[in-house]
Amino acid sequence: MGQILLDLAVLGLLRDTPLHGYELKRRLADLGFWRVSFGSLYPGLKRLERQGFIESLRDGGRKRTYQLVPAGQAHFEHLLIEETNTTEDERHFHLRLAFFRYLDGDTRIKSLDRRRNELVERLADSRRSMRLANGRGRERPDRYAKALMERGVRSTESDIAWLDQLIAAERSEQASPSSAEQSQGETQWAK
Repeated sequence: MGQILLDLAVLGLLRDTPLHGYELKRRLADLGFWRVSFGSLYPGLKRLERQGFIESLRDGGRKRTYQLVPAGQAHFEHLLIEETNTTEDERHFHLRLAFFRYLDGDTRIKSLDRRRNELVERLADSRRSMRLANGRGRERPDRYAKALMERGVRSTESDIAWLDQLIAAERSEQASPSSAEQSQGETQWAK
């Protein structure tokens, strides 16, 4: 895992609650992204501590609890928002998606739309490659290469449909007034 991804993941998890290194490792795995070794995690935690983004506290024994400090929260938000403005790989996008709750609705939609557009371009390229490969005569791909190309197309189509659902849900949520606003409106009507 790259340093930026590790920083984003660790800071995001610590934003919720202070954690021990072992618990951080488990939660990273629970997110379904990585099996981070302690040989990568602990040096990353020390680096984040030296940078002033987290602090570690001894809790009586050998264990240390790591917690986010205000500079770390600001850095986390910077990483989360900064990456919204760039093209990213699937793993990075999925990690950011795990922390979308910390972004405002417009930024979430912008990020989802950008990812969808990237996938639409990938889908067009994949379909074009398949058409060219099928028209090559003797140079046609074997059944395994062809199956892999078809799988890529189906997978991308599925990801686009999934993003369409996320975008629609986000837009629907933004269009409907919150329960607090509804309650306030109901109270005003009752007067």
